[in-house]
Amino acid sequence: MEPLIIHREDHPISRKDIDPDTVRVLYKLKDAGFEAYLVGGAVRDLLLGRRPKDFDLATSARPNDLRRLFRNSRIVGRRFRIVHVFFGSKNVEVATLRSMVEPSGSSDLYIDDDNQWGDLESDSFRRDFTVNALYYDIRDFAVIDYTGGVKDLHDHLIRCIGDPRVRLQEDPVRMLRAVKFAARFGYTIEPETDAAMRALPAEILKASRFRVTEEVFRILLQPNRDVGLRLLNEYGLLRQIYPEWLDAIGEDGFAQVLDFFAAAERAAADDRYYPIEVLATGLFIPLLDSVDLEVDHFHRVAARVTSEIASLSRAMDLPRRLTAAAVDMLRGQLYMLFFHHRPKRVKRYVSYPGFDLVWRVHELAFGHLEELRDIQEIWLEAREQLRRPIGGVVDAPDKRDIFSFRGKTGGGRHSGQGGRGRPHERGDDKDGEEEWIPFVDEDEAGA
Repeated sequence: MEPLIIHREDHPISRKDIDPDTVRVLYKLKDAGFEAYLVGGAVRDLLLGRRPKDFDLATSARPNDLRRLFRNSRIVGRRFRIVHVFFGSKNVEVATLRSMVEPSGSSDLYIDDDNQWGDLESDSFRRDFTVNALYYDIRDFAVIDYTGGVKDLHDHLIRCIGDPRVRLQEDPVRMLRAVKFAARFGYTIEPETDAAMRALPAEILKASRFRVTEEVFRILLQPNRDVGLRLLNEYGLLRQIYPEWLDAIGEDGFAQVLDFFAAAERAAADDRYYPIEVLATGLFIPLLDSVDLEVDHFHRVAARVTSEIASLSRAMDLPRRLTAAAVDMLRGQLYMLFFHHRPKRVKRYVSYPGFDLVWRVHELAFGHLEELRDIQEIWLEAREQLRRPIGGVVDAPDKRDIFSFRGKTGGGRHSGQGGRGRPHERGDDKDGEEEWIPFVDEDEAGA
């Protein structure tokens, strides 16, 4: 079929808006005689006037051709072989044009090998959504659209390419990606795709747990994160992915979590952004609902909360370091509640390097509660006596991804960013993960 071709003078994309190293790779491929395209989300975002997070490329060159052409590269992946071309701490992702792959089994449509090479047309129709099947050709700077993605961009629709029931079973993570894009852009999931997602939530259990966790946290870290979390629940995906967590927090607790992320969203509108540690802690805020200051003891409640978070985090496949941060910050909420009337403890705790993040969790979760106003004023007044600004927020979104917490290097393919927004103390444990060093109260240490 003939694609829609939008010539340079009819679209807003300019090479100056593309990462310079990505442009270098495009031209090197072109000069070597290969087709080379900027593809997918980068083209979509540039057409919308947004700054892309990543710049991915598609080419007629095969992986081994790319390795020979770019000495600073390596082949990665099994299900989907791609080449990373490295420029210092970042890399440019280059994929060979592919064609549709038939599922391996007669009843199971899940595809675990996606390395059938193809051309531009076949590559377009094997992509997930129409708005992601757009190509910018470095040869003449035209945008090429085989699937109607430009129209769907204008109509604010997320639409599967092909039969949604088939495409979502081929790769169930596409359901999470549909939610991610719909929430981020405020788009609607078109009716056939919507119906398929509502019928197939259990298919997500066939997907890689690594990919599922990655996509869920991308939803929680992007704009409109509260909307994304609500959509995950409405489509039944949370019930499949995190059943223990949903049971532990209940319906009222889920509403609390939505409120927490809505508060983070309002802060982002004022250019105040929270690190992943704070946002992840918001998932466990409802575990504090049963605390009774009249009868409970800090150490018993803190031990219970620690145990519950640890158990849920294992079921949710969260990195240990992120779990430790959530434990520390929720124990901090308890400390503020139980010991606000003890001046020496208050003075000592506000000097703890992790207090600022504890305070940021508190303001998101409980800052609106009038009944806690007196307690909040005690802690805030003590913290202000240190005569330095309260940390724990930054002026740009945290670019780390969740799996940067599994090792020593930062996340984000184009950021090279590691520890931004983390004022706590850290150490390295024997497994190579960075260990969160928590506050230990003197009385607790002897308990």
